[in-house]
Amino acid sequence: MQVLDRALRNTGRRLAAALRSRRGVTSTLVASVGTVLIGMAAIATEGGAWYVVLRNASTATDLAAFAGASARDRGGDAVAIALDAAARNGFRPDSTTTVAAYNPPITGPQVGNIAAVEVVVTRRPTLHLSATLLRTPPVIRSRAVAVSRADDEVCMLALNHLDLGGNSTTQASRCVLASGSGGINIYGSASVRAAALVSSGTCTGCASGDVWTDDTRSVRPLVIADRQEPISDPFRSLSNWTPSPPPCRTTAISGSNVSITPGQGAICTSVTIGTNASLNLSPGIYYFNNADLTVRGQISGEGVTLVFTGDSSRVGTIQINAQATGTLSGPTSSLIPGHPEASGLVIYRDWAATNNGTAKQVQLNGGATMVLRGGVYLPTSDVVVNGKGVVDSNCLSIVAQNLSLSGTSDTEVGVTGCVGYTPYPTLRTVRLVE
Repeated sequence: MQVLDRALRNTGRRLAAALRSRRGVTSTLVASVGTVLIGMAAIATEGGAWYVVLRNASTATDLAAFAGASARDRGGDAVAIALDAAARNGFRPDSTTTVAAYNPPITGPQVGNIAAVEVVVTRRPTLHLSATLLRTPPVIRSRAVAVSRADDEVCMLALNHLDLGGNSTTQASRCVLASGSGGINIYGSASVRAAALVSSGTCTGCASGDVWTDDTRSVRPLVIADRQEPISDPFRSLSNWTPSPPPCRTTAISGSNVSITPGQGAICTSVTIGTNASLNLSPGIYYFNNADLTVRGQISGEGVTLVFTGDSSRVGTIQINAQATGTLSGPTSSLIPGHPEASGLVIYRDWAATNNGTAKQVQLNGGATMVLRGGVYLPTSDVVVNGKGVVDSNCLSIVAQNLSLSGTSDTEVGVTGCVGYTPYPTLRTVRLVE
């Protein structure tokens, strides 16, 4: 606009001078006015095109920043994806256009925020008839910043399918219950308290029955079905880890009150803790090599990780029956080298296991005083919580292939009590903030 003002003032001065000279007034007047009219018409015409470019640039930067932040959330190259998105929407770097992407941003309120992506598009359009009034083209610039945020913690994530049925009671009022493409199914007389129900598939029964955010029964939980972006699995990198159990223990685990340490070797024979027996675990990582663990009595261990591994067709499982008591809690620092995500991991069944299904399903039917604290990761397993079992913890996140809570199970999960580690999934969203 300043350039146009100067051009008009210069033209006015030329007209005034021509009038004072009284020589060639008519021709000068016509030429000057004609130049102005042509220039103004050109600016009006080309200005409309510049506005379209600005609008398209705004759309392109928004989409590019959004794509970059989403890619970063999935472990991708945020900058490369953002630049590709801008190019796909008509803005590739060339003689008139510059495109830049930054992660983290280098300007604005989000400077240094590694979860944010900044995209800037600048274009100087070529002047045509408007060059009669403008010496330099206008600068068309658009900028956008998108941020990936963890909005809610997920305390139960079924990578495939989540079932909540029978007369079960599930308390997750401060966190999210979620599933993959297999969906969520709430049926029977199930009582569910959750902050949200999120699924990459369908969500049946999620907005009716005894399904609320808390026991006031006044607010239904947020329901998100057919979510395009699956909730990220916080332990997914363990699929690249091949457990290497130490040599087998030479002493059998038997007796009414047994204490063991990790240094005594891998457990290579299935173990059952009877109703009047107890098993005490010192801090550390325990390998169950082709062996099951069945708990009917008491089990306790602080700062422990139980790893069920072995031959892919013989990997063992864990069954915590309704009479079980005690506490198992994960370590505040990972016991698996190179895998910090295993911080807090209390139970893990090998990704490589092929003997899944009913025969090797995991049962977590703890008694009234059975507490699990930390992450339970069973990526290929079916997990069943039923009967009169109670699993009660304010720091428990269960990630499994399929999860089923039925019968008269009473389950309370949450992550508000986690101290020193956060090994749980999060419901993340990407938002444009600038």
